[in-house]
Amino acid sequence: MQWVIWALLFGINVLTLLHFDTFLQSVGYSVIMISSYMVIIYGNAAWLIPVFYMRQRKRLYALLVLILLGTVAFYRAGASWWFYNTFYAPKPQDFPLASVFSTLVSSVLIYFTSVLFYIALRYFHLQKQQQVLERKQVESELNLLKAQVQPHFLFNSLNNIYFYAQRESPVTAAMLEKLSQIMRYFVDEAPKDLIQLQTELSFINNYIELEKTRMRYPLTVSVKEIGNTAAIQLPPMLIIPLVENVFKHGIDKRKEDNFIDLSIEDKEHYLVVTVRNRIAEPGSNEKSGKGLMNLRNRMDLLYGDKGNLQIGQGKSSDFTAILTIPI
Repeated sequence: MQWVIWALLFGINVLTLLHFDTFLQSVGYSVIMISSYMVIIYGNAAWLIPVFYMRQRKRLYALLVLILLGTVAFYRAGASWWFYNTFYAPKPQDFPLASVFSTLVSSVLIYFTSVLFYIALRYFHLQKQQQVLERKQVESELNLLKAQVQPHFLFNSLNNIYFYAQRESPVTAAMLEKLSQIMRYFVDEAPKDLIQLQTELSFINNYIELEKTRMRYPLTVSVKEIGNTAAIQLPPMLIIPLVENVFKHGIDKRKEDNFIDLSIEDKEHYLVVTVRNRIAEPGSNEKSGKGLMNLRNRMDLLYGDKGNLQIGQGKSSDFTAILTIPI
C-alpha cells in the first residue's frame, strides 16, 4: 500500500511539473523531491520517534529532527541545482541558497506528515496485536473446555480409589487426598489471574507432604507468616517454583538434616517470600534451576522492575531465595 501511495505521488508530481519542464526534467525533479519526502517520513517514523522520543530522550530527538530537516533541505536544493546545471543549464548557475530555506519550510510540513504516519502505523500494529490476542484467547478457552473433561474423570476415579484405600491403607488414602487437592488447584485456581495467598500456601503444603513421602529421613519444614497476610492476593504458582527447586536440587536423601524454611512477610506494599534450605551439593541449586529462570521471566512480564528474585548461598552451607512481589 505504501509503494502504491508513493507511486501515485510521484506520478502526480511529474504531471504537475510537465506544465513548466520537459518530461525528463519532470521525472528528475520528482525523483529528488519524492526521495527527500521518503527520507524525512521514514527517518522520523521508523527511527527517530521509536529510538529517541519514545524512550524519553526528547532533547536529543529535537536536535536530530533539526539536523534531519536541514540535511534534507540542502540535499533537495543541491541535487536540483546539480541536475539542472549538468543537463539543462546553458551556463553554470550559482548555488541557490534561498531555495534551501524555502525547501526547509516544505520539509517541516512533511515532518508533521511523518508524525501522522507513525501514529497510523502504531494504530494498525495495535489492531493486529489485539486480533492475535483475541484469537489466542478463544483458542485457550476452547482448549480449556476440552481439558476439563479428563480432570473430572480423574477426580471421580481418585474418589473411588480413596474410598477403598481408606479401609485398607489410611496412609495411601491421605496421599490420594492431597494429590486430589493439588489437581483441583491446577484446574480451579491456576487459570485465574489472582488467588488468595492462603490457597497458594495450602497447595504448597500438599506438595511438600507428598514429596516428604519419598524421603528416607524426616524433613524439617518451617512456615512463618509475618504481618497481615490473610487478605493478600497474588498470581497463582509464583511461590511453588522456589519450593520445587529445593526438592530438585537442595535435598540430600542420604542425610538426616534436610530442612525448608519458608517465610512470608507483608512488608510495605510488597510480599517478601524467603525460602532457605541446606545445599545438597555446591552449586546444585543455581546451576540447574530452570524453574527459577522461568520464574524470573514471569516476574518480568508481570511486574517489570518492581518485582525481584534474589538467589545465592547464605551463611555456612545454606541456600536462600528471596522473592519480592508487589501487592
